Amino acid sequence: MAHDRHCRYGLIACLLMCASGAVFAQDGRLTSPGKPVYVESSEIEEDRKRDDWSGQLGLGYSLAPDFLGADHHGLEPAVLFRASWRDKIFIENNKIGSVLHTSRFLKAGVIGRWNLGRKDDLTLRQATGAEEVNDAFEVGLFAAGSLYKFFLTAELYQGLSSVHKGVNMELEGGYTFELNSRLKLTPILGAHWASKDFMQAFFGVEDGSGDFAPYRTGAGIYELYGEASAELRLDRNWLLKSSMRLTQLKNGAARSPIVRSDIGSRYQVTGYVGLVWLF
Repeated sequence: MAHDRHCRYGLIACLLMCASGAVFAQDGRLTSPGKPVYVESSEIEEDRKRDDWSGQLGLGYSLAPDFLGADHHGLEPAVLFRASWRDKIFIENNKIGSVLHTSRFLKAGVIGRWNLGRKDDLTLRQATGAEEVNDAFEVGLFAAGSLYKFFLTAELYQGLSSVHKGVNMELEGGYTFELNSRLKLTPILGAHWASKDFMQAFFGVEDGSGDFAPYRTGAGIYELYGEASAELRLDRNWLLKSSMRLTQLKNGAARSPIVRSDIGSRYQVTGYVGLVWLF
């Protein structure tokens, strides 16, 4: 048993090292398809819970805008990594957190994430004056409720880096339809709200920014989206996973000169398709 566990962890490490150089270095939007890992970790099979770690490792392709508000989208190789330690510590691509409270219908805890900005991008350089925005580190709290196959989550983040000191809140809800013993479909609806500092960092234009007129925006809901995620179970440890999300930027974000320019768009599409190993 110990030998199998060591082999499993070794394989995870090798696959991540082989893929990380080409995938995690990309400046795309880091999204993870389907329900959050802290919800999903409660639903895994009992035999996978016998080990301290359980999760998913997927290799596939992702579709994402070059930056939040960009018109151009790119299709690139992508790694999906989701892991949970004893349903207490979790990692989900660019997020890490800890479950501090667990009850029958509610989980809550602390969470942190690496929020990608916009920099070193060809689309961005096509317009004079579209300022680069560095990646931001954010920490906060999360809460998740689940009942049968329905789930509702809330994540609240505070920016800690020089990029912004603002607040960002994300609400998401969905329901999993088990169409048969192998196929699951999960439609999801979500909304994002942000404070003035966050909005100005990602959608504002400071004075003297070339082609774009100065633009100052305020707090508000800046994003609404719908997503469809599907899982096809191949056998005990393998599945095919896919998702497609359509996002519409709203209010101050939609009025941003960058979003309204030739390089911007109110509509954003993100997607993923890949082969996933369950461990």
